[in-house]
Amino acid sequence: MSKQEIRLRIHEESDLYNPLDPDQIMLSDDISDYLVSQYENMHRFTKETYSMRIISDTLLDEESVTKAIRHHCLQQTDNLKHELKVQTIKELTLAILGAILLTLWVVLSRTREGVDMEILSIMGWVAIWEATSILIMRRPELMTEKKTYEKASKTEIFFETAPDAEDE
Repeated sequence: MSKQEIRLRIHEESDLYNPLDPDQIMLSDDISDYLVSQYENMHRFTKETYSMRIISDTLLDEESVTKAIRHHCLQQTDNLKHELKVQTIKELTLAILGAILLTLWVVLSRTREGVDMEILSIMGWVAIWEATSILIMRRPELMTEKKTYEKASKTEIFFETAPDAEDE
C-alpha cells in the first residue's frame, strides 16, 4: 500500500480558517475546495493512504489545524450519510409510486382507453426510471465521495516551515 501526499502551502494559520468562524474550526472555502479537489483526484486509488504536508511561512498550532481538518472531513462524511438516506427515501418512494401507477394502468387499461391511460403509463415508467437512475448513478457517486472523506479523516498530517520563510 503506497501513500499519496497532498501538499498545502499557506502564509499563516488564519489562512486555513473561515474568517466568519470565531472558533476557528471551519476551514475556509478556498482550502476546502482545494482539499476536495485533491482528494477527488486521488479517490481512484482505493488501496492508497493519504498524507498531508502543510507548508507554512509561520509556526502553526498543529493540534488546532489537525482538529479543523479532521472536523471538516467528518462533517462532510456526516453530510454525505444524510444525503444517502435522503436518496434512499427518494428511490424507494419513486419505485413504489411507479409500481402503483403501472399497476393502476394495467388494471384500468382493460376497461378504459384514452390519453389519461397513456399519462398514467408514462408517469409510472418515469417514476421507475428516476428510482433506477438514483440507484445506478447517484448512489455510487455519493458512496465514493463518502469513502474518500472517511479516508481523508484519517490522513496523517505533517507540518513544515517553508524554507524561504526562515530567511525573513
